[in-house]
Amino acid sequence: MNQSRKVLLRITVKALFIILFLVTAATLHAQSLSDLKSTKPFAVNGSLGLNTAFYNASGIPDRQTPFAFGVNANATLTVYGISMPFSFTWYSNEKAGFRQPFNQFGISPTWKWLTLHLGYRNVSFSEFTLNGHTFLGAGLEARPGKFRLAGVYGKFNETSQYDLLMADSIPKLTRLGWAGKIGYGTEKTFVDLSMLRIGDNKKNFIPSDNPEYPVPAQNLALGLTSRISLTSKLILNVDGSVSFFTSNSSLETSDTISDRLSMLASNLIIINPTSQRFSAIKTSLTYNFSKSVSSGIEYRRIDPGYKSMGSYFFNNDLEQITLNQSVSFLENKIRARGSVGVQRDNLDGSKNSTSKRLIGSLSGNYSIDENWAVDLSYNNYSTNQKAVKNIADNSLMVYQVNHSLLLSPRFMKATQSFSHLVMLNLNWMILDDKNTQTSDITDTDTKVAMLMYSLGMLRQKINISLGANYTEMVNQNYTNQLAGGTLGISSSLLKDKLSLNWNNAFMLNKLNGDSGIIFNTALNGNYRFLPRHSVTLNLNLIKNSFADTSTIPSYNEIRGDLGYAFTF
Repeated sequence: MNQSRKVLLRITVKALFIILFLVTAATLHAQSLSDLKSTKPFAVNGSLGLNTAFYNASGIPDRQTPFAFGVNANATLTVYGISMPFSFTWYSNEKAGFRQPFNQFGISPTWKWLTLHLGYRNVSFSEFTLNGHTFLGAGLEARPGKFRLAGVYGKFNETSQYDLLMADSIPKLTRLGWAGKIGYGTEKTFVDLSMLRIGDNKKNFIPSDNPEYPVPAQNLALGLTSRISLTSKLILNVDGSVSFFTSNSSLETSDTISDRLSMLASNLIIINPTSQRFSAIKTSLTYNFSKSVSSGIEYRRIDPGYKSMGSYFFNNDLEQITLNQSVSFLENKIRARGSVGVQRDNLDGSKNSTSKRLIGSLSGNYSIDENWAVDLSYNNYSTNQKAVKNIADNSLMVYQVNHSLLLSPRFMKATQSFSHLVMLNLNWMILDDKNTQTSDITDTDTKVAMLMYSLGMLRQKINISLGANYTEMVNQNYTNQLAGGTLGISSSLLKDKLSLNWNNAFMLNKLNGDSGIIFNTALNGNYRFLPRHSVTLNLNLIKNSFADTSTIPSYNEIRGDLGYAFTF
């Protein structure tokens, strides 16, 4: 491995962070400081809350502690125009004691186009590189003019030491890394380049034959994200990435590296026999014929096993292409959206079969007049598995069709004294399994109907809602029917200082001939006794009664909490 090339690349990465800092500092220095004289030097606003919770249950084991208390705060500190929001939450109980009240503390002060991240934060550079993963560290985002600059460094995984006295103890390795982004443009048209390098520290790594024990890994991901307005009506979006992932960085580096990309990656991470290279891309092309008509095509491909330590999860081993259409007419009274496409997996041919899916959806809205409107949607998703290797058991074959139909008409009318809302939701879902050997288990027919009426008495500041609902799920093995109603009353009293909400739900549950009753009532109140002080009370009761308690237990459960809040 060429050591000089390693040094050169590391210097280049450091130079990018230095450039980010220098551009930011130079721009800040160029800002006129005269406006600071008229800026309030120090200001803070937010809220501080205290909360106690209680719980009691009979017929079932307790699902939470009988008593608990907590503290939460949300505040924004402003120093000479620099905004620094932060928050923390601490919750404990009598048994747990006092533990780490600030374990998720972080601030992100902002001044004009500059944002600083400190503590526990999460940011996103692209879908396939750094995408919302929480880290403990520092970061900087800057938007001077059309430049789009950002960089973060921190700990992406906490350390857990191995305890010889605990048989189930499994260590976690410290995961450190950085990510940077450089780009140019506006929100409508831009090009961003991003890079991520994260790896596990080998310091507390203990080799073991146990496959469940973690081994140090490293990841390098390079991404390109852009949105380009080819014309005033034609827009191209591209998001692509190449990810190098070394599953075990404790092994020796490969003596020979065949391709240039891996050679480049070897300057920042260890490339050995456990290293893999993945790619992912998402691109779309949209043409806006007018404000009411647009068409588009989207393509997505993610390699099997694609990983990035800057993201929590990927739906990989996926390739799909979809056509999208949206249209509105009659002065936007009618709006319709639809898509159709195909999807497949087994991109590398390693699975015994390939699943192909026809994906599609259609939804629309019709505003008949100022009072009446109706929503309609239909989805038809199918899965068709094609064997590429010999499968003796036909029960493993998959051919399913999912149908979903939703119809929702509604009526709204308001006067100076009253408001009325009537809404009906009808939903029909069918899972149709074309495999005769598995259809008896998976075929399911579900029907849902909900009717709701809401009356608002505006002068009295009272709102009353009534509802009825019915659900039926039918399968070869069971039939489940639920029917019931709801009643809710809310009001604002004492010159809007006191707000009350009372909600009730009653449900008859019938499962394979066994009948039961479910009752739920909840009372919520908030009283503001001073301009900056308020108290809240929440009570909830659940009563579940079944004839056959051996199948479903009968129980009572009470939850409640009392809270105080101070705003400043």
